[in-house]
Amino acid sequence: MAPSKRRKTSAASEPVSENTTQGVRTRRSAGARGDLPDAPDADLDAEPEELLCPITRTVFRDPVMVFDSGHTYERSAVLAHFRRNGAKDPLTRRALSSTKVMTSWAMRNVVQAWLDRHPDVTPDGWDSRELLEPSKDDGTHMIEDDGDAGVLRTWRTMSPELQETWPEDQQPEYWEGVTMENSRVVKLELEDFDLTGAVPAEIGQLTSMVKLSLTKNQLTSLPAEIGQLTSLRELALDNNRLTSVPAEIGQLTSLTELNLNGNQLTSVPAEVVQLTSLDTLRLGGNQLTSVPADIGQLTSLRRLFLYGNQLTSVPAEIAQLTSLRELGFYNSQLTSVPAEIGQLTSLEKWDLGKNELASVPAEIGQLTALRELRLDGNRLTSLPAEIGQLASLKKLLLGCNQLTSLPADIGQLTSLWELRLDGNRLTSVPAEIGQLTSLEKLDLSDNQLTSVPTEIGQLTSLTELYLNGNQLTSVPAEIAQLTSLRELGFYNSQLTSVPAEIGQLTSLEKWDLGKNELASVPAEIGQLTALRELRLDGNRLTSLPAEIGQLASLKKLLLGCNQLTSLPADIGQLTSLWELRLDGNRLTSVPAEIGQLTSLEKLDLSDNQLTSVPTEIGQLTSLTELYLNGNQLTSVPTEIAQLSLLEQLWLSGNRLKSVPAAIRELRAAGCTVDLGRGVTVDE
Repeated sequence: MAPSKRRKTSAASEPVSENTTQGVRTRRSAGARGDLPDAPDADLDAEPEELLCPITRTVFRDPVMVFDSGHTYERSAVLAHFRRNGAKDPLTRRALSSTKVMTSWAMRNVVQAWLDRHPDVTPDGWDSRELLEPSKDDGTHMIEDDGDAGVLRTWRTMSPELQETWPEDQQPEYWEGVTMENSRVVKLELEDFDLTGAVPAEIGQLTSMVKLSLTKNQLTSLPAEIGQLTSLRELALDNNRLTSVPAEIGQLTSLTELNLNGNQLTSVPAEVVQLTSLDTLRLGGNQLTSVPADIGQLTSLRRLFLYGNQLTSVPAEIAQLTSLRELGFYNSQLTSVPAEIGQLTSLEKWDLGKNELASVPAEIGQLTALRELRLDGNRLTSLPAEIGQLASLKKLLLGCNQLTSLPADIGQLTSLWELRLDGNRLTSVPAEIGQLTSLEKLDLSDNQLTSVPTEIGQLTSLTELYLNGNQLTSVPAEIAQLTSLRELGFYNSQLTSVPAEIGQLTSLEKWDLGKNELASVPAEIGQLTALRELRLDGNRLTSLPAEIGQLASLKKLLLGCNQLTSLPADIGQLTSLWELRLDGNRLTSVPAEIGQLTSLEKLDLSDNQLTSVPTEIGQLTSLTELYLNGNQLTSVPTEIAQLSLLEQLWLSGNRLKSVPAAIRELRAAGCTVDLGRGVTVDE
């Protein structure tokens, strides 16, 4: 049975049984509501209707739910009714298959909340203000142990969180997160149920369960009885507050996946090595300083994750796990890797990112099945030549280390499609890099490169190339051969020129030339018709080529902090543009053609030398942000009021004394208007 959709309500609004309705009502006579003829009349201004037993017409003191009908009654009254009338529901007179009842904790909670809100009221028919302890009668009418459903009901009575989610008047097989077959629980998936405290010992009775997921709760302990769940294949306890795991977990010999990520474990019981069927073991995000020495016995293990612990070294015993496909040690304070790791010849993915490694052993070259290797965020100063033997490698992350050079053998990684070397101390790149003809992404940002080898032009599969933060001074002409490039980054690379050949990159979509020393860009830039984003801010540009108007796909153009004195009229052809930044230039005017940019949403003309704004600015009806502050404006065109979508309008730092009355309309529509000191709005 598939679990029902989750429903969470507060205790005060929880539907407590089928014979109650939502809302607070005053009491009415029994005849008025169609109840039993012998129910007493009540005052009109007494207790809320939903707190009244349909039989006694008084506030519940010991409420129970009739299991077969789901209706709630006072315990003594309904048991007396059954003795007189047999198995018939008091409210509907329907014949019942059972007279079993159970304490209605939901109703008890509602009554108690009402009592707490009315400290001076003693309900009619009560001799005190206290709820009765649930009666301990002879059990004739108490709900009996009904197998797995009874276990779930027991847990519900112990957990306020489950009481909010699992309706008392509903069969457990319909509860959210519960999957039952033939009256047995086979899956219990209670992810993010806000469960707290301990898991009840009764869970050990759910012996047909194959999957138990208690992910994202606040559980603090597990019972030893969990070891009785010998049919369990998946156990997910990640993201709780567990500080230990019972040794009995070693009895779960059918388990194939165990997830203990994100707890507060300081150790793992040695018995975990008895789980010889285990395929996946997740122990990340704990406080482990070691793993069991016998972990090598888990010969079926294919995935082992130990990220975010305090291990300092990789246990040599892991080398015995020759079936491993994935191994994760991200952020585990590792300072060394044992040479024995070379025995993991089936390993395909190995994450050693963000550790304290100064070197990796030459034996890494034996991992010929490796497809992904992450070593970024360590202290590596060099790489072993044997890294070139990883013929299957597709992804190699080496960013944020202290590498000063690369072995020529890196050119043997002909299957590689992503290579990241950003944030190192490289002064050169070996020519052999040109052999990586499968490479699609290459990041050499934030190094100390003064040039790149001409062989880079052989990387014809490259779609992303990042050379930001280097000392290149010029763009290598060979880059023009990379006709598959989609993204090209040269931010803060001390460039003084761009070759005309760059116009051959007709697939280029994003080009970052920000913060360089460029005085001009070639007219061939107009050939980059696929370009969607162009960043040229922070250079020394004094003019733009008219060909820039040919960039019909351009959406974002950043030209701030240059030395532009004018704009070509062709800029009006950029009809796809939605962001244009020209702040911090020397513009004295803006061409009227700017009014053709009807897709524009953000326009920044701040900190220029503008004395006027063209009236055509009123045609930019998609504009949400307009910055004109820091200019020499003496007036603002009334057409600005046509910008009905405007959210930000900055006019401070000009020579304005007043602005058109139309500005009031913008403010009334919710636009933030910054006029600066002393500027008034015309009447």
